[in-house]
Amino acid sequence: MLHSVSWARRLPLVVFCGLMIFNPVAKADTVALMDIVQAQCLSCHQIDRKRVGPPFREIAQRYASGPAQETQAYLQRQIQQGSRGNWGAIPMPAQNRISAEQAQAIAAWLLSLANSSTKENS
Repeated sequence: MLHSVSWARRLPLVVFCGLMIFNPVAKADTVALMDIVQAQCLSCHQIDRKRVGPPFREIAQRYASGPAQETQAYLQRQIQQGSRGNWGAIPMPAQNRISAEQAQAIAAWLLSLANSSTKENS
């Protein structure tokens, strides 16, 4: 179990390593984003499994069909302000430590997972 938890915590960084190869300018931003996701999000969310909150991929798939800019702005607000009742009884608390720019980057990353077919191996 310890091994799969360790893998699950590193999966977001692994997903973005490929992107860094094609866009070296974004390398520092990508690493910083994954550090934020690991520090602020992974205690409640996983990529493909429900934990306290819904899996990231399920969030992405639910909202991917909407207009990209509006959907990203909506998710940014949900991250920063929190939400209640969208995914069951447990509310998502406001993430006061995450800036608007960071929340926007997380929202864009979340939406990118909708078309990804990579599944977590355990």
